[in-house]
Amino acid sequence: MSDKDYLSKVREVVLSNLGDEDFGVNELAQTMGISRSQLFRNLKRITHHSANVIIRDIRLEEALALIKQEQYTFSEVAYKVGFSSPSYFNKCFHDKYGCAPSEYLKIAIETIEDSEDSSKKGWSKKYIYPMLGIILLVSILIIISKHRNSVGFANTSEEMAIAVLPFLDLSQEQDRHYIAAGITDAIILELSKINNLRVVSRGSAEYAQDSIKLYPNIAKKLGVNLILEGSIVYNNDSLRVNVQLIQPLPQEKHMWASIYEQGTLNIMHLSNSISKSVADEIQMIIIPEIQVITASDVKPEVFDSYLKAKHLWQQQSPQSLQTAVTLLNQTIKVDPNYAPAYSLLAECYISLNKFIRNNEEKLRNRQEGRQAIDRALERAIELDGSLAEAYITKGNILGKFDYNWEGMKSMVEKGLELNSNNAAGYIALSYYYAVQGELEQSIKMALKAEQLDPLNPRTCSNVAKCYTLAGQFNESLKHYTYVLEMFPSYGFAWDGIGYAYYMLGEKDKAIESWTELHRFIGNDELVSYYESESFDNCIAYWLGKTTSGEKLFCSNPVIIAMVHLFINDQEGALEYIEFAYKYKDLDLPFTVILPNFSSLYDNPRFIAITEQIGVDIAKYKSRNL
Repeated sequence: MSDKDYLSKVREVVLSNLGDEDFGVNELAQTMGISRSQLFRNLKRITHHSANVIIRDIRLEEALALIKQEQYTFSEVAYKVGFSSPSYFNKCFHDKYGCAPSEYLKIAIETIEDSEDSSKKGWSKKYIYPMLGIILLVSILIIISKHRNSVGFANTSEEMAIAVLPFLDLSQEQDRHYIAAGITDAIILELSKINNLRVVSRGSAEYAQDSIKLYPNIAKKLGVNLILEGSIVYNNDSLRVNVQLIQPLPQEKHMWASIYEQGTLNIMHLSNSISKSVADEIQMIIIPEIQVITASDVKPEVFDSYLKAKHLWQQQSPQSLQTAVTLLNQTIKVDPNYAPAYSLLAECYISLNKFIRNNEEKLRNRQEGRQAIDRALERAIELDGSLAEAYITKGNILGKFDYNWEGMKSMVEKGLELNSNNAAGYIALSYYYAVQGELEQSIKMALKAEQLDPLNPRTCSNVAKCYTLAGQFNESLKHYTYVLEMFPSYGFAWDGIGYAYYMLGEKDKAIESWTELHRFIGNDELVSYYESESFDNCIAYWLGKTTSGEKLFCSNPVIIAMVHLFINDQEGALEYIEFAYKYKDLDLPFTVILPNFSSLYDNPRFIAITEQIGVDIAKYKSRNL
């Protein structure tokens, strides 16, 4: 079927259900005989618009035809073309045509009357109709201009962004502390499905809530214009949630509040209800394309177990991860069709591998766990093709485990099509473009992730590292310093600052930064040595202790390779690069592109490995950093 025929079929199906206000993307996909995600991708490819926009535009075009007939009131027109309320119809009409239905009709009538007067004076129709078009266009543009200048939020060029602050648990017992976090995460996920709405990650919102307090200051720090906050109280199997939506700037304004009560702990159903109410409220402000949020029929006990497992996964310790895996396997036995459980199970397997220090054991565990990871992700996607995180996780696996960078990019982009608010997806793309040597694009993706998760030290440090790769060391220092202002003990930032100073030729400042790194880690022996010795002596001492086995300051071979180059030991660096390649170290592709590896660019052994792992080192060589 050609693209033209496909669109005609879509239009035919929508028109046959025009008056049904409940007819949406799901119903269109079912009638077309394809999945929701397939419909989304097909229409996006052909029209560059989503299915919701296509359906809405068809409704509005039919509404315009009915208005021109002047046989129905505007309310009747709204219901005839499938809008649930006249007010929402008016807003959508204004969004598409630049004016309200009544204004549109008035302009059309006045223009026709003027044209009739002109015709009496001898104007030719040949000139009248082009003039009518110009007059109508100018009139609409004037209306749009006035509207945009007078109503701030209605300006579609202004991004709407929201932060969902972690819900407070006000329960007496507090033996289910994961419930508040689960409700927060579920609402963030649902709101992320709304087009034209940027949703800040929970981690950044949580940091802002704990450290900033005042709503206007939180809004400025996170770059948002709406804040959602709430609290929960549970007792046995009942749950009460208070929610309020706040517009913090220019003056704090409480826009909407509601109380939700349930006799059972059906958290998913409750989260969907809250998300739908918030989406409707936002709709009244910015007139975006709102996607239908539907309640899931997942059993409450299944979702409860999933939330427990997710809470354990977020703790990122070997014990918590093992418990999470056990809990998820039990959850899957109860409900083998709950897709998010499989996706989270894959993440747990991946995280467990990070805690293995022995490289041989780590490689063996990764190879043995790979089948379980692949099965979990394939099952998640099979059950729910709209699960963005499953695609993004699969993309990371393809890139970091298999060096299949194009496969990584394809999977991650699919995930971001489904949820454009997933910061992890943009971080993955920043890795992809870094490996390809497209550093401007890598920085762009890293900054996009930072916009979505602005107070996450990992996200912000990734921006700094991208600037380091591009040789913009002062910009890198600025971003790492920003991280330390929020998280003074964040080791990766201290390490990155030391590296940037080294590349700037300020070796004393580099050692000072690395001294602070080891102070926070608790390596008192290194701190004492670094405070009294020269740069070269410090590096030689670290290497001697790390490679001799007396002190395991670092077990990562690519880091050891990088440090060898600090003292111009190319042979030592190559030995550990080859060691890292043998054990498929996950950091290898992102370390060999650091600027101080440039001394190896012409080395055949180094070139052979970069070719094997898919790193485009030629682009880095051409930059002459």
